[in-house]
Amino acid sequence: MGKRRGNNEMKDKRITMKDVAKEAGVSTATVSYVLNYSDTERISHETRLRVFEAANKLNYVPNMAAKALSEKKSYLVGMIINKRARSKKSKIYQYYDLADEIRVILHALGYDMFLISAEEIEEGVSIGIRRTLDAVFIVDLEESLFKKIANKFFVPAIFIDGYVADPLFCKVLVDSKELLDKAQEILGEEFYVVLEDYFNDYLLEYIRKRVKQENIFVNKSGSNLPEFLQSHQQKKGLIIGEILGVQVENYVDNRNICVVVHSEKDIMLLPDTKIIVVSNKEKARKAVEVMQKLLCIDGNNSRLDMPSGTNYIKIN
Repeated sequence: MGKRRGNNEMKDKRITMKDVAKEAGVSTATVSYVLNYSDTERISHETRLRVFEAANKLNYVPNMAAKALSEKKSYLVGMIINKRARSKKSKIYQYYDLADEIRVILHALGYDMFLISAEEIEEGVSIGIRRTLDAVFIVDLEESLFKKIANKFFVPAIFIDGYVADPLFCKVLVDSKELLDKAQEILGEEFYVVLEDYFNDYLLEYIRKRVKQENIFVNKSGSNLPEFLQSHQQKKGLIIGEILGVQVENYVDNRNICVVVHSEKDIMLLPDTKIIVVSNKEKARKAVEVMQKLLCIDGNNSRLDMPSGTNYIKIN
């Protein structure tokens, strides 16, 4: 009778696409299509999400050893995301969509990327160090956790949707003032705000300057969204996140809300729901552009070409 592999043995075993396919409940071909960004097959967002979650869970890392040895680079970029047990699925979907956009751009540049989940931060960071990353994207990470890992990586670290006061680290952020100004144009002077449980003090503090505390709802574990919406039935609202927007549409008149979405395509909201586009594609493009400058990929080492501490993305 065969023995079940122990956890240590599984950790030592190189994870393949076949393992990812088994974990995700899809074919190996589907995993290949998703991770290699093939546009010859139409694959649903749900399936892509399952594949990325499986690859993340198993710590799947593509074999870039041959290219790294020949060019003195690993051609591997890490992405640390704040995925905790209490994280809502609406927030996780947003992160995987952003990861997908970054993967596509990196792939065109000859890079591969693997995800490190913040709930396994110590193990994930040690994997990242062993793999000799060229750069790291850090998404929505609390400052205390950042301090634990900041001295682990000796490569460019780019923060996305998270604010760290240290000017040495580059950040890619939504311009909170521009976002609130745009919402005010659409909704009027007074409105409520519904947003995810982000570790983005820059965004939340600015919202608190413009919106009364009783009109701010943070979608976190134990919170009651229907109750908040019931008490704000007659008011207009800004909903930050498309999945959140879909949920809110179930409880309020959609003509009274404006939703921040991350793409102009395949929108899941009702046709007449007002939107503000903060494109994940644009966010990914800006983040990779910052990475390229930090790595001096274009061969120009002039400090004048280096990115500033905070980089804002365009809002449509």
